[in-house]
Amino acid sequence: MNDALDMRGRYEQALAEVEDMKRRLREHAQNVAAREKELEELRLEVAGRQGRRRASAPAPAPSGPDRSGELAKKIAEAEKREREAVQELALAKAERERLDEREQSIRKVERELAGLRVKLQEERARVTSGGSTEPEPSGEPEPDSEPPPPTPLPQPPGEPDLEPAAGAKPRSRSTKAS
Repeated sequence: MNDALDMRGRYEQALAEVEDMKRRLREHAQNVAAREKELEELRLEVAGRQGRRRASAPAPAPSGPDRSGELAKKIAEAEKREREAVQELALAKAERERLDEREQSIRKVERELAGLRVKLQEERARVTSGGSTEPEPSGEPEPDSEPPPPTPLPQPPGEPDLEPAAGAKPRSRSTKAS
């Protein structure tokens, strides 16, 4: 009985841990998705600015040497931000992949927990029914035991009664002919 209670406690604890991991994973995935969206918008904005800059073929004459230096500095800053955004986007994608892997791990643990739950229910049913205290045999045969005998092949039926079938054939032909 203690084993069943201990197993039940471990199962409940593991289930609570999985739920907490799922919650944290969901929150983290939402943050990553929001950051990905933000970075994509920034990338599009920078690409749009560069497209407009390239589209306006000859740039108007600068109003002075200070203006061209200032513009060059702003362009360099924008390009630097774009590079950083691209790097951060790559990091966000890598993080998304890690999150997917963790989610797969969680699903695996959930399957294991489901198996433990079934074992726990079987144990509980055995204990409450007052069954034997020996563990139930598993589906896997022991290596020392003899394999079960092969399943016999189905026997062919005896001589079929052909009279009813013989009488039905001429009628089906006559319906096809008509």
